[in-house]
Amino acid sequence: MQSISYRRKLAFGKAMSTLILISGCSVLVYALTEDNLGIGEAIYYASGMLIGFWFFGPQLIRLLSLTFFKKPLFSYDQNHIALNDGTLIPWSSIQKIELHESSMNKWVQSVPPFYRLKLKNKEQVDINTYHVLSTDELKRTLKTLRRVHNGASIE
Repeated sequence: MQSISYRRKLAFGKAMSTLILISGCSVLVYALTEDNLGIGEAIYYASGMLIGFWFFGPQLIRLLSLTFFKKPLFSYDQNHIALNDGTLIPWSSIQKIELHESSMNKWVQSVPPFYRLKLKNKEQVDINTYHVLSTDELKRTLKTLRRVHNGASIE
């Protein structure tokens, strides 16, 4: 069984850069403790702090968990794809495999790139990558998955 995993150093590096951004938001919290701030400045600093925590907080939690709990993103073999939750998806039930690039959701939070498996019964299964695969790794994995889906052997 082949596993798609990530480099722990990459997850740690991205977690640390996100932590630096969260620390900048914490400086804004400290700025709110100043006695001579006007109402406009207080609203400005508070909104900047909340927006920063909103954007970067969920990413920091995900990346830290990926740094400390090393598991493959998913596995596959000649017969099926195995997700981390134990779900087995046979290749014969997959109609199409797509890669969705990172985007923003309706709450203006970052959505990491993910693989979408469109099944023949009109269901969709998303396999999240949590920003821990590079663009080359994402495309290479997509190419490999499509090749195995089309009947090629696993190398």
